[in-house]
Amino acid sequence: MACRVGMSTDPQERIDYWKREEGHTHSEILANGLSYSAAQRREREEAERLRCRHHPGGVDNQRRNWSVYHVWGGR
Repeated sequence: MACRVGMSTDPQERIDYWKREEGHTHSEILANGLSYSAAQRREREEAERLRCRHHPGGVDNQRRNWSVYHVWGGR
């Protein structure tokens, strides 16, 4: 499965989700403590750099605790 980059206020939950759904075996958090717009920018930049899937979106909750994560490996 192709790697994936995403953003979340609960990155470990999303990492666990993608590991279950797509069988990824490796993960890392690329950035923490970002605003929504900064996380969107970082997600897009990292996905292009790593050549991974990503899907920007989600609801902006105005909290400054967004993280950007990366999952890869597996089936």
